[in-house]
Amino acid sequence: MPVNVQQTGAINNIYPNSPNVFNNNQKEAVYNVIGQLTYADIFRNNAGTIVQNQTMRLDMQGTFVQGGDRFHNLQVQVNGVNGNSTVAHANVSESTMTNDPANQTGVLNKVISALNQSFDNAASYQVDGTAP
Repeated sequence: MPVNVQQTGAINNIYPNSPNVFNNNQKEAVYNVIGQLTYADIFRNNAGTIVQNQTMRLDMQGTFVQGGDRFHNLQVQVNGVNGNSTVAHANVSESTMTNDPANQTGVLNKVISALNQSFDNAASYQVDGTAP
């Protein structure tokens, strides 16, 4: 099964009126942290901040098991906000992990696409399937 990106519903804990309330600089800050994601960062086992700038951060919130698959919960959040701060969200299945560098790039691109789409339409995404 190829690697798939699918919308799964509204973002939980979404920053109010995201993405419509952001100016161009803030939107660029979101795309900036997403663009700095690496393949290895996707599959971290420890929760914490992966990358940040002055406005936004990309966090690995933790892992969970669903339907027999282990997923990594990636969220872009507004710095300095307690409570609803998420502006982009993707859950990535470990079934997409691969040792092949070319396919790692493909998986990374799918995850980046999922996070960008999530920010653009305020929906959560899931990345699953199997890399060739």
